[in-house]
Amino acid sequence: MLQLLKINKMKQPLNLKNSIYQQKNTGSFSGLTVNDGMLINNRPDGQTGIAQLAQLKKSIHKAEKIATMSMAFKIGEMASDSGEHCM
Repeated sequence: MLQLLKINKMKQPLNLKNSIYQQKNTGSFSGLTVNDGMLINNRPDGQTGIAQLAQLKKSIHKAEKIATMSMAFKIGEMASDSGEHCM
């Protein structure tokens, strides 16, 4: 019984005054907000400019390939509608 009392005295209440949930966008926590007790990350992605450029080039290349294929499909349909056969 005496040990149980010692253990209860050793426990200290939690001090949440300086936790990240109580701070208002200070220092390295900018972009983080608290919504209903959940920490929400509103920071921009950490992608470098070179990686963004590579991703942009890849998407442009893909869009060009799609446009070329759709144009070829249209030409093929127009040819089949007019009775021409491409070989």
